[in-house]
Amino acid sequence: MAENIILCSFLGICSCYDLKLKKIPGWLLYTGILLGALYWGILKVSGQAGWLALPAGLLPGCMMLFYSYITEGKLGTADGLMVLPAGLLQQWQRCTAEIMAACLLTFLLAAGLLISRKGNRDTRIPFAPFFLAAVVLVWIIEAVFGVSVDK
Repeated sequence: MAENIILCSFLGICSCYDLKLKKIPGWLLYTGILLGALYWGILKVSGQAGWLALPAGLLPGCMMLFYSYITEGKLGTADGLMVLPAGLLQQWQRCTAEIMAACLLTFLLAAGLLISRKGNRDTRIPFAPFFLAAVVLVWIIEAVFGVSVDK
């Protein structure tokens, strides 16, 4: 529960920057990564997380950073750095489900923009608001339906 509140707060601030400035400041991204690392450290010390949880939690964000590299920036580096804290605060399965949901939501908007001819292939769409929406959506599905993504 606490990790969801921390993550949603972080993503809410990232979304505001992404919507207004079309970029997320590095200090904010690194603060989020630090919070995620501290949370993982607390879980490790209390015996609730093992050593494998660290690389597994970093894997979704690292994959997004890799995709950013191979697409030559079409997917922003900040998006990958923004996902790193999500992976550290949650299990990798949940983080991956949230990324997939965010990509689906982004695709639906992009398709709508293309069909309505209000956008083209070069239209830049901020990812942070969709990732926040996906995190909240997964949280609601878990709470209402009792379906757990990460188990």
